[in-house]
Amino acid sequence: MQVLYLAQQHINRSEWDALITRSPQRQVYALSWYLDIVATTWDAIVAIDAQGKYAVVMPVPWRKKLGMRYVQQPLFCQQLGLYSTAETIEANIYEQFLAEVRSRFRYVAGYQFNTGNQLPKQAGRADVVLSQTFTLYLELKKGYEQLYQGYTRDRKINLKRAQRALLQLQESDDPEPVITFFKAETADRIYGGVAEKAYDTLRLLFAALQERGLVRLFYTVDAEGRKNAGCMFIIWQGRIVYIYNAAAGYGRKLNGRTLLLDFVIREYAGRDFIFDFESPDEREPDIVHFYSSFGAEPASMAVLQYNHLPRSIKWLRAARMRLIRKMRGLPHP
Repeated sequence: MQVLYLAQQHINRSEWDALITRSPQRQVYALSWYLDIVATTWDAIVAIDAQGKYAVVMPVPWRKKLGMRYVQQPLFCQQLGLYSTAETIEANIYEQFLAEVRSRFRYVAGYQFNTGNQLPKQAGRADVVLSQTFTLYLELKKGYEQLYQGYTRDRKINLKRAQRALLQLQESDDPEPVITFFKAETADRIYGGVAEKAYDTLRLLFAALQERGLVRLFYTVDAEGRKNAGCMFIIWQGRIVYIYNAAAGYGRKLNGRTLLLDFVIREYAGRDFIFDFESPDEREPDIVHFYSSFGAEPASMAVLQYNHLPRSIKWLRAARMRLIRKMRGLPHP
């Protein structure tokens, strides 16, 4: 197969989206319209079969700073990587695709492959870091009672507490309350902060998903009529992605998110769905523990990183990161 690098304007979008949709590795993140929203700019690497059709594709989201292009995973886009018409992707295809990335970008801040990609060990080189992270999946094929038995004891206790609090569930088409909760309770704890543009991107993404019937947003409402927790889910092609959530300070102890997650698990139990918690890695142990308490299991993802920038640029970047950490009162790593 011929491997090509295509600039965004040269991608056949209908062929691209058709491949993503039927791919065994399929994910909503890789659809062209989704990438248009979350990525500043994205190109593609494609393998062309004998009939001149896309056989394997890889989105490459990139940004530009100081005149240099670099690859960076967009927000609301946990996994990318290679998508194929075949169940298994040959090792030499991974190697050719990575070689294309290396030849065109001197810096990859972090690129996460999807859980269906099994990169060969030799795909990395001495000057390229190919590490592993994970997300957490819960297969919903089992009936709800069996899934419930997989909850930890603490999760069952907290679910009962939420039920006793008489919280009401409300489906909504308004993302503003959950965005407000996040700004007030979570944003300050994120390294580097959260730019207002990130919330604008979420609003655009929600609208696009809603237009296509691919999103569900739920809130819990207390006895006083106040929304106190919100959870947003993307539902596409047998996957439920827990894309965004937050809770108000006054509602945290009511376990609203536990109630909402249990509701969605209950609703889709017994069907051929995978619930993707979009889990962070072990650097966020409390969140990992919370998601694992629903019986979710880790699924590994390869992560590509390297920095071949000039030494002066590396020094400037390191100095900037030290300044940010100092201003936010964080220890230097």
